[in-house]
Amino acid sequence: MHRIRSTGKARLASAVALLAPSLVLVAGPTPAHAADTTTRILRAPLDLSVVLPCANGGLGEVVDFDGTISEVYHVTVDGTGGFHVHIVETQSNVHGTGATTGDRYVSTRVNLFVYNQGSGGLPITSTQQLVFKIVGPGPGNDAVLRITNHTTLNADGTVTVAFDTFTAECEPTAP
Repeated sequence: MHRIRSTGKARLASAVALLAPSLVLVAGPTPAHAADTTTRILRAPLDLSVVLPCANGGLGEVVDFDGTISEVYHVTVDGTGGFHVHIVETQSNVHGTGATTGDRYVSTRVNLFVYNQGSGGLPITSTQQLVFKIVGPGPGNDAVLRITNHTTLNADGTVTVAFDTFTAECEPTAP
């Protein structure tokens, strides 16, 4: 099993910076303090490279995936001006090719993201759970990648909880 731990502050900042413009487009204009909920479904091509440590006889290799990603955004601005986002992301018809071996892989992924922001910008809670399953040919090429992160900022902006974990586990394949 391969494990990597890192802090969540940089990851949260990156996620919020990348996500914020999309959320404005998804939510659309909303009058101040009027309750409003918007749900959008987006589908887009997926082009992703993943380092798979289990592949290539345990030496690892980069696997380039393509397919379709679907996202359901549910955005609510509540009556007090709070902002709430729930995103469910899945993928379909995703196949990959090992850059070194040429081995073919298939994958599934589910990503759940929840963001809550109080009126006036604080407090904030952000939680993400992602499970990415990759299945390859022969024994020892299957893997599960997991990402979990959570950040809580209280009403005065102090970070009270922040963690970010990433694990990549090779799964033995029965003969």
